[in-house]
Amino acid sequence: MPGTPLIRSGQFHAPGRPLPPQRLAEVRRVLGAELQALTADHGLRLESGRDPEERLVRTTGLELPWLCGFAEAGLKRLTRSLSADLIGGANVTRLDRTLTLAHPRLPYRRAVRIVSSRGWRLALGDALPPPAAASLVRFCGHLPVQILYLPGQPQPASLAAGRQGFHYIAPWGGQVLAADLPLPAAPGPAVCRFRLDRLLLAMLGLTAAPDAWPVAGAATAG
Repeated sequence: MPGTPLIRSGQFHAPGRPLPPQRLAEVRRVLGAELQALTADHGLRLESGRDPEERLVRTTGLELPWLCGFAEAGLKRLTRSLSADLIGGANVTRLDRTLTLAHPRLPYRRAVRIVSSRGWRLALGDALPPPAAASLVRFCGHLPVQILYLPGQPQPASLAAGRQGFHYIAPWGGQVLAADLPLPAAPGPAVCRFRLDRLLLAMLGLTAAPDAWPVAGAATAG
């Protein structure tokens, strides 16, 4: 069955701790403001997506290499905007490699080959389920990874015909960004989608949805 692992890796526990609601709201505000500034600096307009956690830019005339570089520089800028006072010194230290090292960019075919070697039954055309994507991130040294969908190469069935692009997978946050654009010489806009909730998870080293995080200091059952 596609997506079913042959073996299961050991549990990797998220390194972060939930923040108090006021601090969490401030982290979200800083990320949102920095994302707004990032897009404005490139002459792009940030829009709200269909999901409350989604922000997107839509424009024409972009090429895939530019989008890949924009996404990596943008993720590093967002990471750099969060201070130790805001997210804690342990998180800032953990994120240092995200800032200082280049992020791997893997063609989709190679990404499928890697996760298949790590126990996942995936065929070309399958999307990487979140646990398989997390396994790919671990293979790449716990760095954010861009999975590239290139012209003339295999692509997941979920990608619209006549499009190319990439998914950006971050440790703990999963798919924090997705971009797609027309094939060369084809009409249509480039669209880049950011997920604020998943960016928060990546920055804070958490794997649960923010709305499910317990309030710091609250009593827990059991």
